[in-house]
Amino acid sequence: MTEGHRILVVCRRRGAALRAKGFTFEQIADVMSLDLDDSPLLLHRYAHGLTAAQVVAVFNDLDPAGTASMRTARLYDLEGWPQGRRRPSPRVLDLLARIYQTTARRLVTDTTYATYGPYDRELIDATDHRHLDPCQHTHLMPAISGIPHASMESAAGSGWPVTDAPSAGNAGLRPGDCAALFRALTAEEADVKRRELLFQLAVALGGVPALRLLRHLTPDEEVHLAQAVQGSGRVDAHTVTAIEKLIAHCWQLDESLGPQRLLPIADAHRDLVGRLLHRESLTPALRDRLLRAYWAVSHLGGWLHYDVLDHEGAVTRYEDGLKAAHQLEDATLLAHMHGLLAEAAGFKGEHSRARDHAFAAQGWVRSSLSPLQHAATSLVLARVLAHSGDGNASLRAIDHAYDIAGKPRSETDPAHLYWCTPARVQRHSLYCYVTLKRPDQALAAAEKSLTLDENWVRQRGFVLVEYASALTQKREIPEVARQLGEVAIIATRHSSARLLHTLRTARQALHPWSTNTHIRTLDEKLHPLGLATTPTSAQR
Repeated sequence: MTEGHRILVVCRRRGAALRAKGFTFEQIADVMSLDLDDSPLLLHRYAHGLTAAQVVAVFNDLDPAGTASMRTARLYDLEGWPQGRRRPSPRVLDLLARIYQTTARRLVTDTTYATYGPYDRELIDATDHRHLDPCQHTHLMPAISGIPHASMESAAGSGWPVTDAPSAGNAGLRPGDCAALFRALTAEEADVKRRELLFQLAVALGGVPALRLLRHLTPDEEVHLAQAVQGSGRVDAHTVTAIEKLIAHCWQLDESLGPQRLLPIADAHRDLVGRLLHRESLTPALRDRLLRAYWAVSHLGGWLHYDVLDHEGAVTRYEDGLKAAHQLEDATLLAHMHGLLAEAAGFKGEHSRARDHAFAAQGWVRSSLSPLQHAATSLVLARVLAHSGDGNASLRAIDHAYDIAGKPRSETDPAHLYWCTPARVQRHSLYCYVTLKRPDQALAAAEKSLTLDENWVRQRGFVLVEYASALTQKREIPEVARQLGEVAIIATRHSSARLLHTLRTARQALHPWSTNTHIRTLDEKLHPLGLATTPTSAQR
């Protein structure tokens, strides 16, 4: 036995013992670093107990280029950098981070990270596959639920949002996060004063991921926002414009970063707006703009918590958004928030509560001037009616939404309804057909829904799950396995716990066919995600 193989065997045994105690793979790599002076890439391989050949095989299976570009010798070179000849590219780090169920940033040292250009560093910072490690969930969810947040409870009769946090705080950042932020800014910002300003803003707004948002601000907007964060300046139109701009760009990061990385940013923005509303004496116009910003970031935060299956956190934020909409007396915002609460309740199986919110949304939307909000509210109603078994009324609501979504946009349509297009209406019709157990119509709707923009990775995953559910109703098991296998690949690229939950539910529906060859092959793909319900070939 060679020395390298002996070390691997010891690490594999030690890692298995630590996993049994609930350690994450990242924590196991940190423990091993106390005894081994090796690169982060090699330590994470040891933490998983994998040989180089095993990593190479999985890497080439995952490589979207399909070129089988990784070789054992090349992996050894990457693990030996800078003594080796090759530095890992961001694309390679992405695939290795997926295999090791960690972030790309953890796979390179500080010295190596500093050798990448700004664009590559941004890609590395954005790569996070920790959601694939089941043990990470027990560590991340308490942190999510423990984040302090602004609420819409009245204070001294003001009716303005207040926050439980006494100061701007650090958005729940750990010392290691602050150190990572400092390293990122040192590498890309030469001006010391601007570096300090960006550091203060990023600490208050969620850490390293917030840097991508701050790049969209002008220097003047940065200064005004920093003064508001520090409490050294009054809130003016520049400050509110900067906040509105940041919230708008947050939505664009949802698909690329995923909910777990974006959650601290959304909640930090929400805290900031809540403090400003509570602290500042504002003109009516500025107060209304800040209330709208608070509604928008409550909408965003609620959606992200919903996507990580934190139902209580989602409902809390949605209900605070309702209170802000009531203060604004805006029927469009009220209808939309009731629709979100209906969707959250329906996903949890609380269909009576979902109907209450859907009908409340119907009541408010009658006073809305936004055609697209009428379409969005009809979609909510369609899903509720499908669960009630009223197929005809459900499909009439879908048709109504489809007619509206296909028309030119109105000036009264809010920006948050950017998603309400005919193609997305088709995705809701697919859900209704599956719920109503009309598989032939569901399959036709699925084919149309799959024409969605490829950038909508998570939505494509949901479409494929519902496509597979329709196929299950028709007992076309080989095709079901193929579709769910594609969903499994998508799930490895996105931190949506909701997508994993629907994938798990779809697999459970296949229990009568668990011994089918195609389902056994599917379970081999689902096993790394903790979703397999039958033993894999390695376990048999």
